[in-house]
Amino acid sequence: MSIFLNIFTSLPWNNFYGVFSFIWYVLLVLGLYQTFEKAGEQGWKAIIPIYNLYICFQIAGKPSYFLVWAVLGLMGGLCSWLSGFALLFWLGAFSWILSMLVLAYMWYNLALSFGYDFLFALGLIFLNPIFIMILGFGASRYRGF
Repeated sequence: MSIFLNIFTSLPWNNFYGVFSFIWYVLLVLGLYQTFEKAGEQGWKAIIPIYNLYICFQIAGKPSYFLVWAVLGLMGGLCSWLSGFALLFWLGAFSWILSMLVLAYMWYNLALSFGYDFLFALGLIFLNPIFIMILGFGASRYRGF
């Protein structure tokens, strides 16, 4: 019985971080749905986790950067998994940092494609669901690249 109790209590929605993450994701999907609709994409694409980032890269005018981001992320994960060697650890850490920079570049270009500036892009990077909601439900229009 204790095995089932441990499994149940370790589920993500049974702690504060799980509930917070779920709310974060729901807000993100709602904002992305509206943002995709403004950009001429179908809104349902916001629900699928990795695919929605691919669509964000397309809307930002950088679809080929998605592949760079994905390869860097996978390389970082693989190197972290094999991090018994110091070189692989540092290579993994470096690829994670590059992956985050590529993602930040995409958010910056997404902000520009809706007519916003660098400060709004910082909001997209650090407070993503809130600024995605502003982007989706605000008065901004998609200008494209």
